[in-house]
Amino acid sequence: MHSIPETKKSHLWRKIVWHTDPEEHPLGPFHSAEVYCCEEANGYAVWYVRKLPKDGSIGAPDVENADYLLSFYARTARDEAIERAVLIANSDPDPHKAIVAIDRLTASAQRV
Repeated sequence: MHSIPETKKSHLWRKIVWHTDPEEHPLGPFHSAEVYCCEEANGYAVWYVRKLPKDGSIGAPDVENADYLLSFYARTARDEAIERAVLIANSDPDPHKAIVAIDRLTASAQRV
C-alpha cells in the first residue's frame, strides 16, 4: 500500500491531464500536467502543476514549467473551488488541447 505524501493530503480533487508513458520512457524523463484543488489555511486553491518537455511539443511554447495558482476561494466556497478545478482539467477531451487551454489561464495566474 502506498502512503500519501504529506503535500497531497489536503487535496480535495486532482486530475493528471497528461503524463509521460512509463512504458515508452521507463528511465525518464517523467513529464506531466496536473490540475488539483486543495484546502489551504484560509480557503481553497486551484493549482496547475506544469512539468512538460521543453521542446514545446505539448502545450503553449511560451509558458514555462511551474506551479500556477489559478484561483483562490474563501472557506465557504469549497464546492465552487472543486467545480472550477474539474471544469479546467476537463476543458477538452484531447489532453493536448486541454493543456493549451490551461496554459492560457497562466497569463492571469500567480506563478510559484
